[in-house]
Parts: sequence; structure tokens; C-alpha cells
Amino acid sequence: MALVLALPSAKHLRAEPALSVELEYHVYLGGLHALSLTTRLVQDDSNGYRMAIDAVTAGLIDKFVHATYRAESVGVTKDGSAFPTRFRGISGEDDEDGKTATVDYGDDGAPRVTFVPEHEAPDEPLPSKMTAGTIDPASAMLTLMETLGKTGRCDATVKVFDGKRRYDLVSRHTVEVELSATKYAPYAGPATECRIDFERLAGFREGRLAQRYPDEIVLYLAPLFDDAPPMPVRMHGSNLFGALRLHLVAWRRLD
Repeated sequence: MALVLALPSAKHLRAEPALSVELEYHVYLGGLHALSLTTRLVQDDSNGYRMAIDAVTAGLIDKFVHATYRAESVGVTKDGSAFPTRFRGISGEDDEDGKTATVDYGDDGAPRVTFVPEHEAPDEPLPSKMTAGTIDPASAMLTLMETLGKTGRCDATVKVFDGKRRYDLVSRHTVEVELSATKYAPYAGPATECRIDFERLAGFREGRLAQRYPDEIVLYLAPLFDDAPPMPVRMHGSNLFGALRLHLVAWRRLD
């Protein structure tokens, strides 16, 4: 709880919030409801942002292991890209103490990582030349959203580093579609389909477990709010455990 309270909050934005929204998602893995996600995005008139993602296991999977993850990023957007100043990820499982990775970005944008507990740090940290110019996973998603909102296309290559793993997201604009509502995904309306290659570069497990990360995902972004960038409404891919699906199930303004 102390770690969560220490996270940057909306009051640290440089101006009054101009946009504050909350989105709820269900994630299905191999046909099973595996995770529930809540995403909150706050933006101000000075292009500052705070993006928080809370995930918790669900359904049958939660009966075997109860796990949580919270990620939060604070920074500014400029010209269709997100530039974080701090990212923090907190993971927990059953009754174990949480594990925290914090990435602070200096004036030069270089990431500096701290871990709690300290033994969670990798034995061989990645060299600075590999992490230079990277952003965190939450800011990477915001960059794709902002790119589409600014240019009308989601073509982008985003260099990502979460404190341990280094990968590139290579997004390609494919087609404009009209989505129909289903019992799993209530959003109906226009959306942009983006195909994203997940290029693993360093920090990942070797062997079969490496396949738990999809090689490609198909992401659908839609204009949920008039004065906001397009938001993710659906996503699908596949990994070691089978088909991976994400559906937006609820969305609301908080401002």
C-alpha cells in the first residue's frame, strides 16, 4: 500500500486535468477469462500525462494463483510521442511481498532503474547503448494512440524498456474497419486496425517460455471521446498458451 501511495498522482501534472478517462478490459487466454484490467489516463492542457494500468487475475486462473500488477507512467506528449519522466511497475502474487521496478528518466532521457527488493535486479544490466532512447510500456501504448490521433495512421517504431526487458514495437497501419458489438466486446463503431510486431531484443527468458510473448498482435483503436486520442478497444494474438484476446468492456470520463 505504501508503494502505491508513493506513485505520482494527477496532482503532479503541471496544469488542471483537461481529460480524465477510465477504461476496463477483459483478457482471455486460450478461451479463459485470465485477467481484468483497468486503465486510467489523465492529460492536462500543458501536454502532461499520467497513465495507470491495474491488472488482476480472474476466473479459473485466479483460483490457482492470485496475482496483481500495477504500472504507472508520468510524462509529457509532444508531436505524437510520449516522453516519460518516471515509470513504476509493482507485481504481487498470493501473500508474497510486492516487487517494484522504478525507471527514472534524466534530462537526457536516459533510463535509470531501481528495484525493490534489490535482488530482483538482473545479474547483468543491459548496456546504456541498448536502453538509450527507450520509453516504458505504458508510454509506448500512449505513443501509438497519439501517433494515430495526430497523423491518422498508426505507423511507428517504438523502442521499449521496462527495467529488465528490451524490445521494439513495430506498428503498421492496415485498414479502417466498422466493429460490431458482441457479448464479450460491447463497443460498436469505427476503428483502425494496426498490426504490431513484437521484436524481443534482450532480457527475455530463453527456450519455450520465451513463446509466452506473442510475435505479433493486431490492435484496434477507436475514437471513444471527442477530445482524446483513439483508445484500444480490441486486441488479439497468440502465444505459448493459445489465443490471446483483449476486449474493452466499459469506458467512462472521470473529469
